[in-house]
Amino acid sequence: LSYDDLRRRGLPVAEHLALLLFAGAGLILWVAARNLVLLFLALELFSLSLYVLAGYARESAPSREAALKYFLLGSFASALFLLGIAFVYSAAGTLDLAGVQWWVQEHRTPPPVFLVGAALLLAGLAFKVAAFPFHQWAPDVYQGAPTPVAAFLAAGSKAAGVVALVRIFVVAFGPAASAWRPLVAAMAAATMVIGNLGALAQGNLKRLLAYSSIAHAGYALVGIAAGTAEGGAAAVFYLGAYGLMTVGAFALLALVETGPEGPGLQDVAGLSATRPAASAALAVCLVSLIG
Repeated sequence: LSYDDLRRRGLPVAEHLALLLFAGAGLILWVAARNLVLLFLALELFSLSLYVLAGYARESAPSREAALKYFLLGSFASALFLLGIAFVYSAAGTLDLAGVQWWVQEHRTPPPVFLVGAALLLAGLAFKVAAFPFHQWAPDVYQGAPTPVAAFLAAGSKAAGVVALVRIFVVAFGPAASAWRPLVAAMAAATMVIGNLGALAQGNLKRLLAYSSIAHAGYALVGIAAGTAEGGAAAVFYLGAYGLMTVGAFALLALVETGPEGPGLQDVAGLSATRPAASAALAVCLVSLIG
C-alpha cells in the first residue's frame, strides 16, 4: 500500500520500508516481551519509527504537524509508562511479569505505590490505543500522516497496545483486578461515547476513521475490564477483525485521495458508479466496523 503512495508523492521508498520494518520488529518484540524494561525498549523502537513515518511527506504541512503532535504527546506517554514501571518495581521488587504476577497473588490488597504504578502504566498504554482521555492526538495524526501510515497506526499500534494491556493487567495484575477494573471500565465507557459522538461531526474520512478507531478501543477495553482470561482473549480476537477491516478501509480511501489531508465525503459521492468494486469493498469494511 505504501509503495504506490510513495511513487505518487515522489518520496524515497527504501527508507520508508526500512522504517516500517523497524516499527514492525518493535511491535513483535512488544507483544512477545515478558519483562517491563524490554517492553519499554520495544515501545521506543516502534514509536520512534512511527514518529518519522507520520512526517515522512516532508513537503506537506499537515504531515509535519502530525509528526510533531505525535512526537510530543507520545514522548509524554512514554515518560508516564516508564514512571509506572519504576513504581511497580519499587513495590514488587522485580521487572519480570511472571514475578509481578506472583507478587500480586501474595498481596491481594496492593499498597498505594503499586496502584500508582498501575495507573501510570494504564495511562501510557491508553495513549497507544487512543483511549479516553488520551485520544486527542489520533484524529490530527491520522489526517495529516500519509494514508498507509495512518492504516498502520490504526491497526498495528492499536492491536499491540491491547495485547500489552491484556498481558500486564489481565495476566500480571489479574489477581488484584478489583483494584483496577472500575477505572478500566469507566475508561471503556467514556472512550466508546467520545469516539462515536466525535465521528458524527466529521467531514474528512480519515478523521472519521480515527474517531472510529477510538470507539473500537473502547470496545476492546470492555474485554479487558472483565479481568478474566476469556475477556482478554475476546479483546485480542476483536482487534484482529478490526485491524483487517480498518486497513481495508484506509486502502480504499487511498484510491480516491486527492489532497494531503485525505478524502472528504464529497470525494466518495457517486463512487459506486465510477468504481463499483472499490465501492462494494468499502461498504463491506464499513459494515464490518459497524458490527
